[in-house]
Amino acid sequence: MALSRGEVNPLGVLGLRKLSFTPGHFAKIALEGFLDLGMIESWIEYHLSGRYSIKKSFSVNSSNKMLEMVEIGFEDPKELTMLSLGCPYLHIK
Repeated sequence: MALSRGEVNPLGVLGLRKLSFTPGHFAKIALEGFLDLGMIESWIEYHLSGRYSIKKSFSVNSSNKMLEMVEIGFEDPKELTMLSLGCPYLHIK
């Protein structure tokens, strides 16, 4: 039920699609670096149909440096694969 296929998502209409937290059963990916979260979120809204969450957090790497991370989670693990393969805003250098 993605907008790219011309279908309206009922969860999106009710405002229940994007969550402010990441539940434990969601498939997650943690990304570092400067990402355009607005463009990533627009890509998700247009191309995917399930519930998702986007959350900023901090992490310490192996050399004890603090990094700002973005955690993106999806209820359906297939949508995480679609995001990582198809979203052009994740791979900008």
